Amino acid sequence: MLKSTRLEIRHLRYALAVSDAGGFRAAADILNIAQPAISKAVKDTETDLGFRIFERSHAGLTLTDAGRVFLDDARLAVAQFERSIRASRRNAEGARGHVIVGYSALATSRQISDGLDAFHAAQPGVQVEMHVMSTDNMMQSLKSGTIDVGFLLSHPSAADPEVAQRPVWSSRIGAVVPRATGTVTLDDLRNARFVMGLRENWRSWRALLDSVCAEVELSPDVVDEAWDVQVIMQRVAEGRGVTLYPMSAAESLPGALEIRPVDGLAAEMTIAMAWGANADTALLRDFRRHFVPPGRAE
Repeated sequence: MLKSTRLEIRHLRYALAVSDAGGFRAAADILNIAQPAISKAVKDTETDLGFRIFERSHAGLTLTDAGRVFLDDARLAVAQFERSIRASRRNAEGARGHVIVGYSALATSRQISDGLDAFHAAQPGVQVEMHVMSTDNMMQSLKSGTIDVGFLLSHPSAADPEVAQRPVWSSRIGAVVPRATGTVTLDDLRNARFVMGLRENWRSWRALLDSVCAEVELSPDVVDEAWDVQVIMQRVAEGRGVTLYPMSAAESLPGALEIRPVDGLAAEMTIAMAWGANADTALLRDFRRHFVPPGRAE
């Protein structure tokens, strides 16, 4: 028989905040809650569970093995709880379903717009919530259930057994340059300065570009790096350098820029649609069906 519990959703949130922040004081600052209240809630949680979530020492906190398993489950439970609240509120407003989608800036393209238009035509009243995020954040959100579907760069660094992936389109990689630049060649790039995304936030893309550039003996002179794609494009527009980007994203560029094919560089990148292994409702299957490449079955 299952032992009764006095734990509430706040107990899970507090324990997760302590783990994510690396300590009770940092968690209190993030949550804007007095530290003693968080400490007591975590202690009560450990007492109720019958094991320690954290080992405490002068060096700080470390997760116990049992605590790590518990927090993995707790993260999923909190995400599902918050999703249920949001979905219920939207359903009360007349929505007939809710799909949360994450997408990489690299996946901004006509293909997503066309798929969304087809889905809305087939499922009127279903609300689709879109969030741009890094690939690493997307993978974590898919596993936790925070989002339902993701569109991300297909790359070995983004593989995870808990997340299913299916390629949905490919695009040639081009050079983002000021308009009216004209033809761009590999020799032009060898003499150019580059603006790139920070590896911390663009890990898979930078890894792919490293391989692409190595194949054509190109060593980009990276003079500037930025976290956000808008900042990258702004700096290219300011003349600080060029950047490499999928040509499928041409419509998303500022008016002062264009993506040019590079003579001598035929490399492509592929965007995959990804979903958590447990995300298999009829609504989500129908959503994915509208992004199946021609000639392939869901």
